[in-house]
Amino acid sequence: MEDGRRRRRRRKTAQRETAPATEIDAVPNDLLELVFLRLPLHRHLVYAACTCRRWRRVIAGDVGRFLLRYISLRGLSPAHFCGHYRVDERHRHPRPPGGNPVFVPSSSRWVAAAVARNLALDFLPRPGLAGRCWELADFWDDLLLLVLLDKETNWSPAYALVVCDPLTGRYRTVPPSAWFQGCGCLGAFLHGEDAGARISLSNFRVTCAVYRPGDGVARACAFSSAGGGRWISGAARSSMAVYGNQFGSGRGLGPFHFAGSSYRFAYWTVGDGIVLALDKKAAEFSSSVWLDESKYAALEDKRHTAEYAYQSPWFRACLS
Repeated sequence: MEDGRRRRRRRKTAQRETAPATEIDAVPNDLLELVFLRLPLHRHLVYAACTCRRWRRVIAGDVGRFLLRYISLRGLSPAHFCGHYRVDERHRHPRPPGGNPVFVPSSSRWVAAAVARNLALDFLPRPGLAGRCWELADFWDDLLLLVLLDKETNWSPAYALVVCDPLTGRYRTVPPSAWFQGCGCLGAFLHGEDAGARISLSNFRVTCAVYRPGDGVARACAFSSAGGGRWISGAARSSMAVYGNQFGSGRGLGPFHFAGSSYRFAYWTVGDGIVLALDKKAAEFSSSVWLDESKYAALEDKRHTAEYAYQSPWFRACLS
């Protein structure tokens, strides 16, 4: 009986493999691309991608090569935002703001309808103990980095970190480092692991800056997703004595203030006229620099934005 079932399954498989291709299946991919390039509206491209797996691969595959051609021919922007995350503003806070992120869709109704299903971040693990919350620390392309912190204190350790893809509802937990023990989180930053390669849940790098109040030392360490993932801390400039012998003089921790970040660096004002700079890619602190009073005051008074633009372009949002 069982042998008969196996024979019937093999016959059906052989029939499927030898079935003649339909006329549309015989059209090569490069000709399909020419047809898709002539579709007049964005939504027509989405409809075509939903027809079959092959058409979807032609439209959305190859790291977005075809989609970039499509939008460039129509003068569209690849950075057409789906919306943004609005977070609790934390002015004069030592780490980037980001408590309780809430997604606010784009004003484009059909784009918003296509992407709003998973962007609420309700798929993340529960914070657990009372007083802890997920803070949006950084983003890179389609991925978000969130850190679990104590919302009641400025000097909370990083209890957990996750890198997530809101469109698919998937996330990867980043194990805390031993260097986090006894330290408050100054900030966490996300970037791609390999130059030129698309960032993904298996290809990312997280750089954390932490501060140990007991000895006044700031340290940078980085987590690499490659090879199973591990934390590293360079021996050269990964740690820096911020207060040194002056820590016990009663200056306290109040002067720490996150002043913002660029593509490569993150900055904090510390004490009187000192700026602490972190090279996010190398996970190294640069030497503290002294600014004149006007420049330092401008950094110290800088308000953090309460909104982070979600940079997933419309074509990936609607084809995911």
